[in-house]
Amino acid sequence: KKIAVIGGGSWATAIVKMLIENQDSIYWWMRNEESIAHIQKYGHNPNYISSAQLDQNKLHLSSDINHIVKETDCIVFAIPSAFFKTTLKLLSVSLEDKFVMSAVKGIIPENNAIIGDYLHAEHDISYDNIGVLTGPCHAEEVALERLSYLTIASEDIEKAEWFANQIKCRYIKTNTSEDILGTEIAA
Repeated sequence: KKIAVIGGGSWATAIVKMLIENQDSIYWWMRNEESIAHIQKYGHNPNYISSAQLDQNKLHLSSDINHIVKETDCIVFAIPSAFFKTTLKLLSVSLEDKFVMSAVKGIIPENNAIIGDYLHAEHDISYDNIGVLTGPCHAEEVALERLSYLTIASEDIEKAEWFANQIKCRYIKTNTSEDILGTEIAA
């Protein structure tokens, strides 16, 4: 399955770094064209955790969110909750048949909703196709390859275990859960 990361900040960069450990290619949407060009040339994000080296040969970077989503099966949203709705409005491609992972911390301010509930209610995505990626760890720890722990939750535990295997590596340990709402609220 092809995986996409949506976002260009610290946490998105850290998630890309983890995924590169186990994947031959990662699709990555960033809105900033200059950051994309910098990563393609130098192999690190110029604005966030720039110490994290990224194998640019494994990256498919684009500022076209619809291209990224169309080409992939699993979409990991790693953007601030305040911009989640705005980012989704850019989509003309359906998320219906995708496994959608939330690595978003917080709630959608206008709706007072956690991401999983919002995706289910507003975009008709089944809870079986929603996952949550949460700490306890920080992007900076991932960049430094310090031993860190992550919880991956989905009502479909097989999907949670599949995604956990995509980010496990020598410095990342994972746990899985079927409780997406509790995991997301706890984050």
